[in-house]
Amino acid sequence: MTPRDIRNLSDLPQSPRRHQILLQIGRARHRRKLVVWWQRGQSLRPCLAVTAMIHGDEYEGFAAALSLWKASKKMKLRGSLLVLPVCNPWAAEIASRHSPKSLDGKNLARIFPGRSGGTPTQQLAGFIWGLVSDADALVDLHSGGAGYDYAPLAGFYRKADVSLAACFPLPYLWKIPVRPGVLSREFVKLGKPAIGCEYAGEARLNRQGAAAYLRGVLRVMQRLGVSRAPARDDAKNNHGPRRQTRVDRTTQQSAPNDGWFFAAVALGQKIRRGEPLGEWTTPDLQARPLLSRHDGIVLAVRTLPRVNKGEPLVLFGRRQTLENKR
Repeated sequence: MTPRDIRNLSDLPQSPRRHQILLQIGRARHRRKLVVWWQRGQSLRPCLAVTAMIHGDEYEGFAAALSLWKASKKMKLRGSLLVLPVCNPWAAEIASRHSPKSLDGKNLARIFPGRSGGTPTQQLAGFIWGLVSDADALVDLHSGGAGYDYAPLAGFYRKADVSLAACFPLPYLWKIPVRPGVLSREFVKLGKPAIGCEYAGEARLNRQGAAAYLRGVLRVMQRLGVSRAPARDDAKNNHGPRRQTRVDRTTQQSAPNDGWFFAAVALGQKIRRGEPLGEWTTPDLQARPLLSRHDGIVLAVRTLPRVNKGEPLVLFGRRQTLENKR
């Protein structure tokens, strides 16, 4: 099968069981298989879409998607579950945020809803959008990739979706900055709930993060009415953190020029304007302290030292602590 054979959820098999669909994408030496996992329950709706590996160097969401598909085998679903465990096979193959330059070099996470007549990655975005946009809710799982380390963040766009984000046993509820072309942002513009998560990074698998993602998705399924049975959870972690910190405003400090950044701040650390973030080294090897231009809590930090002008170094958030009453 090819993406042309499937335009939306109605084109997927409608028999109430599990389906693994392998789609051919790309041409010639760039031909790859896109895996679509589809579990049709008692009814088509509500349908939850779960996406992972939009960036090919992010592994927590990928591992959680594998575990989710395994766990859902024993679940009786009222609605349906759509899982795309590796959204960009080209990027995953080279462990990169971008598709290979020999293909088109594009960042899949910035080009939704895609273009049917565009480059290969734009066409891939168009196919994924056709499927996912037909779902009733979206969970998009990310991490910091090779270059960054993220605090555990359950992201939302609308106030109405905060309670859905709180299903994830993560310490921060994060209002995601608006950025055109991001899958979750384009989805929420349809008036439907979208959650985007971040956890760790550095191109390594954080198993605690993957497990937290799995628990969160299972709870979202239950809350939306997709799953019939209660989400299976570790009793210890059933309610997540006792407190969740809501972050409604995000700012970032970017690289002033090309160079090297050696971070000296930790995730969750409170920073005031003028305090050092780390050491900045110029291309001619002149080193100086890099001072913060913002107040806030550190939500993400660049851990790959080499950076280009304009690339984010530290992500800050303004916070409000909420009691978790679940």
